[in-house]
Amino acid sequence: MIVLDRLTKRYDATIAVDQLSLTVAAGSICVLVGASGCGKSTTLRLINRLIEPDGGRVLIGGTDVASLPAVALRRRIGYVIQSIGLFPHWTIARNIATVPELLGWPAERIARRVDELLDLVGLDPDSYRDRRPHELSGGQQQRVGVARALAADPDLLLMDEPFGALDPVTRDGLQAALLDIQARTGKTVILVTHDIDEAIRLASRIAVLDDGRLIQQGSPREILTRPANRFVESFIGGPRLGLRLLQVTSVGERTDYEASAEGEPIAADAPLDMALARMVASGTDRLAVVDAAGRRGALALADVVAR
Repeated sequence: MIVLDRLTKRYDATIAVDQLSLTVAAGSICVLVGASGCGKSTTLRLINRLIEPDGGRVLIGGTDVASLPAVALRRRIGYVIQSIGLFPHWTIARNIATVPELLGWPAERIARRVDELLDLVGLDPDSYRDRRPHELSGGQQQRVGVARALAADPDLLLMDEPFGALDPVTRDGLQAALLDIQARTGKTVILVTHDIDEAIRLASRIAVLDDGRLIQQGSPREILTRPANRFVESFIGGPRLGLRLLQVTSVGERTDYEASAEGEPIAADAPLDMALARMVASGTDRLAVVDAAGRRGALALADVVAR
């Protein structure tokens, strides 16, 4: 779907993006992580041509974006930013309809699309379409921002620190909503964050950047278990490394299918951190497990914490 080929951007003597090559598969979520100033947000702006590269190219579906009119390209790419940027004097419906109106969609089609998207992001159309942004919470406004980015049904969604300014509870809910939306729509998503826990939760693939260069790319599990160098190891490490490893290991991988346990079973494809949380909450050291085929087994606490 997306190919970044030796992409480079300079600002005077500073190289913001340095010979960056990366392929993002269609229908996946690729998360760019790294410290502030590593080139993550600049890379997004190069993809939708808010800024132009000094070298290299961006291919979307095999087409070099430099060959497309910049405005037309941006209308084909959904873009969500931390500050949301809703028009305060417009209704929620009109905010969502921004790009379809520019594309000349008929009014009836726009109205259907607005209601469809409000429902998709978990906002009741009858309750929200005629309200204005100041009447919504920060989390609700961000949901509207996602709906607006999806309005013209783009294949690609770019998200720049979309949940960074939100409280932990709201952020958790929106992360879950994004995973649900992506699963239901099959959109390709490139998301920027400095939060490795957010990257682990959301990503199909993680790309770790430093000083504008790609240091490592891989699945969350590959990044956690086989860091490429000390920089990646320090970025993903710390006291939470053990819990992060539990996030990328499924219950089924540690289940004894010859054993049994009492109680409501946990799904075999659930992550181990969820199983650990349930054990702590229920005061048990053993959980019943069931997989997609109906096979049952048991998970012991000792197997959860085993390395």
